Amino acid sequence: MKLAPFARAALALTLVLAPVACAPVAPPPNPAAQVTAASLKTQTLSLLDVAADPYANHAAEVDALTARIDAAASAAAADPLNTFSARQWAVLRDPSRALYGGAITLWRSQGALSPAFRDQKKIQIGRAFDYILCLEANKRQATACGQIEEGGAS
Repeated sequence: MKLAPFARAALALTLVLAPVACAPVAPPPNPAAQVTAASLKTQTLSLLDVAADPYANHAAEVDALTARIDAAASAAAADPLNTFSARQWAVLRDPSRALYGGAITLWRSQGALSPAFRDQKKIQIGRAFDYILCLEANKRQATACGQIEEGGAS
């Protein structure tokens, strides 16, 4: 069967574009998510500044911030194409890990955190937020964001 030149071109174009049309598309960067993550980073680092005080004095602040972080994590996880960001939010929040969730768990159990511990956690948690911000800013781009887990770059 011989195809006309136009039909051959149309068939070739269809065969080339079909995989692209079916491939998952990264969601576009979300400016609101970027603003939220940046704000949560600032709020979290500020909260760590007062973690030398007894936890009970700041329990309401912790609960409110945790709720905002949980909402941001849920929003990231709601999009199935946002897996890297959702995974990093989960690491950040996990009470058995060494980032926000773990620091809050330790503060709650010990009553207060030492200056050296707080300073180190601020660096680690800041990097974790930076990774989330990088992931959000660089959607649809091949820019690498070094993965941050347990407070170190890998």
